[in-house]
Amino acid sequence: MGHGFDNRQKKILDCLQENAELKVQELVELTGASIATVRRDLLEMEKKNLIVRTFGGIRAVNQKSLVARTFEQRAALQNPEKRRIAAAAAELVEPGMTIAIDSGTTCMNFAASLKNKAPLRIITSALAVIETLGGVPGMEINLVGGRFRLDNLDFYGALSINSFKQFHVDIAFMSCDALLPESGAYSHDQESAAISQAIAGCSSQVAVLCDSRKIGQGGAFLAFSPDMIGMVVTDAPDERLTQSGYNVIVAD
Repeated sequence: MGHGFDNRQKKILDCLQENAELKVQELVELTGASIATVRRDLLEMEKKNLIVRTFGGIRAVNQKSLVARTFEQRAALQNPEKRRIAAAAAELVEPGMTIAIDSGTTCMNFAASLKNKAPLRIITSALAVIETLGGVPGMEINLVGGRFRLDNLDFYGALSINSFKQFHVDIAFMSCDALLPESGAYSHDQESAAISQAIAGCSSQVAVLCDSRKIGQGGAFLAFSPDMIGMVVTDAPDERLTQSGYNVIVAD
């Protein structure tokens, strides 16, 4: 490697100071070198532990992965109510069960509450579940693929829906964006509602994890009608839920 490589290396490292990740095509435009040359440069830089290669690009060695960064950002939004709901929902789980876990911050807290519940078989489309439980012995995690959704760090679409049909779970632990006691649980987008319905279809029972601020809020797309909801786990008593006939678990 000569001065050309050194110059390209400096440009790449300087650019990584301002960008979390860079694509190969961006590096071609940055350095003016061919794709083949850039790929050889990246291989050498990775050997020197200067960069980490990703699918289609690179990131700095000290830059955390997309999942880790988003997971930490979501963790910053956690509140005591969601942790209490998660802990109460975890009491429903016994070792040996097969369960489904939805995406969302409350379900992420729930996953973190299961570390002493192994062995478990878990079906999920959420990357946060892998981030939380992937290294725990006795946890068998089946990740359902599909079209990746960056905002939720999960998968959705027809492939995901068809994949869930191949499973059966004892309890599905689900999030929602709104819960109207008289009509059911809702999602803000149609894709999430469709995934929720697919998971309900492979479950013996559905537990909706819902903080009290979402109860009575308007919803856009129906995820679960009242007859589909086996129980609601929430953080505060609400007469509207009991009057509507829901099985309610209130977190301590």
